[in-house]
Amino acid sequence: MRKITKALAMLIGITLIAQACDYIDSPAGSAMLDKLHEKRLDVGEALLVVTRGGVDEIMPYYSYDIDYQDPIVEIDGKKDMKEFLYRIIEGDGMDLTTTVLDETLIDDTYCATWVMEGLFNGIPYYAHGISIFKFKPYSHQVYYQRDYYSEGDIMATIEGMDQMMFFFREQYKCSVVPDHQCQLPPPTAAASTQGSEPCEPNPTYNNQLEVARLLVQLDRCNYKEVSPFLDKAYNYHDPIVSMQDPAKPGETITLINSKDKMNGLLGNLFDESTSEALITVVEDETLVDDIYMATWTMSGNVDGAELVAPGMSIVKFEKGTTNVLYSRDYYSEGDVMLGVPQLKDAVENFRIYYKCDVDPQFDCPL
Repeated sequence: MRKITKALAMLIGITLIAQACDYIDSPAGSAMLDKLHEKRLDVGEALLVVTRGGVDEIMPYYSYDIDYQDPIVEIDGKKDMKEFLYRIIEGDGMDLTTTVLDETLIDDTYCATWVMEGLFNGIPYYAHGISIFKFKPYSHQVYYQRDYYSEGDIMATIEGMDQMMFFFREQYKCSVVPDHQCQLPPPTAAASTQGSEPCEPNPTYNNQLEVARLLVQLDRCNYKEVSPFLDKAYNYHDPIVSMQDPAKPGETITLINSKDKMNGLLGNLFDESTSEALITVVEDETLVDDIYMATWTMSGNVDGAELVAPGMSIVKFEKGTTNVLYSRDYYSEGDVMLGVPQLKDAVENFRIYYKCDVDPQFDCPL
């Protein structure tokens, strides 16, 4: 009798699954998925642009087991997520506004770039960022969120750390940005890394996905392969080569505003005398309407500093082609600075102060 019951249960389960698949393929099922898609777009934007007084309204969009991460904080669970949002959005001295720029949604993954500006602990703040959300299947509840931004933008507003950020950023520009008018003494030459393993033949790149992956996963062996896909007026941004446009508040300009300058930057960045085994591994990726977004982790050595940095990128193509018009890498300068012995303590202390302010799960030692 027990065997018959199990067999009957399996038969019923298979029948229900088949009926569900048939419904999804039907006009009514397609309409339901379209509505879910639109709802998820609304939810993703709502979670990013929430302002003072709006935290309670968005909490139903988070699942009970929400996993949140940013360059400094990790939050597990809906209760602590709510407390974190109250501290960073509703807290004293906090008055931040976020504007979504580009967004993609494919399957259960939503990605968006954004600009945040306003007051952070009473100090003027402006930063570009990017986020990834993952929804539970056939639901508009988010179970995973990761925000990528550079904590350097916060440290640059703090008296005593602002000069440290200037020297760190200027040193990077002096090392890799072509024709940069360096404001520091010439950097000390790093030890040569000759003797690195020989490069294997590179594959061909035939579509937007392959070209975007190449641009995100550049290394000393393949970086020259990307040049044919870059538009003559290609623009590249990251936390260091980008800056606010003094003539247009709220907009940014970049030091890398052409294919030639990008070729020069890559040549300096992946020169064998300064960069050893700098490797990027892509994790999640989306490609929708000529816009590619991907999360990644980069590791290796730059100018003698060990680097392990998670990040996220956006790549924009000319419509229907593999011609790249724009890309932006989002990562935290703090992750890079941790590899510099002279800066490590300052970054670690900043992160402690930051977590004491906003992280409800952090056992603050102060």
